[in-house]
Amino acid sequence: MPKSSTKTIHKKQNEDNTKVLTECILSSLEEKKAEDIIEMDFSAKGGNLFDKFVICTATSNIHAGALCEEVVKKVREKLNVKPKHTEGESNAQWILIDYFNIIVHIFLKDKRAFYDLENLWNDTALIIRRNNI
Repeated sequence: MPKSSTKTIHKKQNEDNTKVLTECILSSLEEKKAEDIIEMDFSAKGGNLFDKFVICTATSNIHAGALCEEVVKKVREKLNVKPKHTEGESNAQWILIDYFNIIVHIFLKDKRAFYDLENLWNDTALIIRRNNI
């Protein structure tokens, strides 16, 4: 098989895997009542260390921790994938879950407004709004 065909197949598999992982993350957040969920897609720009951000708001520190636990649990159960890294669980104001090509950000409302990742990255990403609670 020519190298270009192999690259195309691997790229398509990676896109499919990213889509399945994204949907699993989003459905987990929706099940646990995350608010204002958005997906930021950077894949069209290329050259990034990641393809997507998934950003949501938690109603409390406890809710943020529960959202993180649910995402990690569901992704592991359904896709047998563990995050590369998680951060922020101890104070649960901004929790980051790193799945290599997808970075999940779980914020408390005030922290989300302060860091404003949507506007920081809006010129390089397609923003897809999932819910608007």
